[in-house]
Amino acid sequence: MSEFTLIAHRGFSSRAPENTIPAFELAVESGFPNFELDAQLSSDGAAVVIHDETLERTTGGSGLVATHTLAELQSLDAGARFTGERPKGQVRIPTLEDVLQRFHGRAHIHLELKSGEETLAHAVAELLLRHGWLGFATAEPFESPGITVTSFALEQLERSRELVPEIRHSWLISKIDPSVIDQARAARIQGLCPQAATADADSIGLARDVGFVVRGWGVRNESDLKNLFQTGAQGTTVDWPDRARAYLRSLP
Repeated sequence: MSEFTLIAHRGFSSRAPENTIPAFELAVESGFPNFELDAQLSSDGAAVVIHDETLERTTGGSGLVATHTLAELQSLDAGARFTGERPKGQVRIPTLEDVLQRFHGRAHIHLELKSGEETLAHAVAELLLRHGWLGFATAEPFESPGITVTSFALEQLERSRELVPEIRHSWLISKIDPSVIDQARAARIQGLCPQAATADADSIGLARDVGFVVRGWGVRNESDLKNLFQTGAQGTTVDWPDRARAYLRSLP
């Protein structure tokens, strides 16, 4: 268990509204200093923390995130659709800047670039530079404080790496195979993140043997979690890190 890191997916999203300050605070307070978040841009160029391209699922608003100003986005309740015990008051969509300031020196943030916009990579890089996160770039893969930039778009990772080459970059993929490894090596990406359901020991072993950090995503249940743990992944994102920790500790 000590070599397998649980990353609170969108914060402690099973117990607080996802991608909000309360979810990130709860993760850190509960002993999970590694947490994941999603960044995209408002219509006026602010980097905001929200997963979906649209507002309906989490806020009860409507339309695209990218067509709303920061002020419009922050007038919405980011916990409107949360079915658990809500934090008191309105929960706002946070800016990435707010998160970077609040958790500086307190967390390892796994920061997913949700879109392929060049302006997003530039905005995120500028914020990381401005708020001193490059000082954590030499941290071990899951050491806290630390920073890892992720994306499903290899081109976006290459763009980000050109802007902040000191920082670890990891590619979110469905499955590791020799072609993926070759592409990632050519792009000088340091990490690979296979989907939990398709992870296997041979491909993870191949990736780790040539120096990649490997962590999973898409854990739906204990079976997915066990698969990643037993096939050699070094960690994974998960919505329920407390239950995941207890489950992994129960394994022989």
